[in-house]
Amino acid sequence: MKSIKLFIFHGLMLTMITILPACSDDNNEKEANKKDSGDHVWKHQTDALKSAKDMAKKMQESLNQQKDNLDDNN
Repeated sequence: MKSIKLFIFHGLMLTMITILPACSDDNNEKEANKKDSGDHVWKHQTDALKSAKDMAKKMQESLNQQKDNLDDNN
């Protein structure tokens, strides 16, 4: 009986030791939230979308120029 109680106690303590760090608040997260608080929530995504659109535009211009060069040679 005593060993069962000890086993349960150790199990509960191990569970608490495992869960406690997961629930604690990290100082790095607080600093990161302070930095991001002034930015738009989707800033990184909108910046990536704009960058992708610019790259697609440049690629299309390059393809058009190559097509024009090929048409001129024929």
